[in-house]
Amino acid sequence: MWTFVVSSVAFMLILYFVYRRNSIRLLNDDAAVKHPALLLLLNFSGIVLFGIFPAMFLPFPAFEISGWNLTQWLTLVALMCATAAVAWNVADRDLRKSRFTVNPALLGFGFLGAYFVLRILFIICYELWFRGFLLDFSVEKYGTVTAVVINVVLYVLLHAFNGKREMISCVPFGILLCAMALWFDSPLPAIGIHLALTVPYDVQFVRIKSEKNSS
Repeated sequence: MWTFVVSSVAFMLILYFVYRRNSIRLLNDDAAVKHPALLLLLNFSGIVLFGIFPAMFLPFPAFEISGWNLTQWLTLVALMCATAAVAWNVADRDLRKSRFTVNPALLGFGFLGAYFVLRILFIICYELWFRGFLLDFSVEKYGTVTAVVINVVLYVLLHAFNGKREMISCVPFGILLCAMALWFDSPLPAIGIHLALTVPYDVQFVRIKSEKNSS
């Protein structure tokens, strides 16, 4: 249990520090990230705290896919496609009505290359922690229903700095990801669905803001 406390509390403190400097994500309430280096630091910290650190002390979650049946594969692909489509359209709606400009350096290959690599690794480690290490431990210790409640509540709390809309959306999304992890007996589906949500939104940010900067 202590590993989960250390991981979550340490990340929350770093999250608060970065949030106070308007650098919690690539897009912050109608403004681009203020300190890009802090955004990279936040994602790197998540990789360490949610991936490397717990792996040193806890059994690694199952990653076996050979036992998945056709229904599971079709469901996963459909959910990933639907999630990506929603993220793409929401980003298009949110960003096209925004008026802020972006520093060209933020759209350069150097920063974006580092950001996307770290962001993808962060999401993998984040879901590995939530729907892998934490969920497995909680199910064995407290049972399935309580484990999902613990998982979703903590998931919502870690989005406290991301605004009310994201906190509310974390409830159904967190339940979905837990359900997929339990059904597949693996955190891999949760990783895939979360990446399908995050990557298209960030790609839209880059695409739309690149268009506006060049016009």
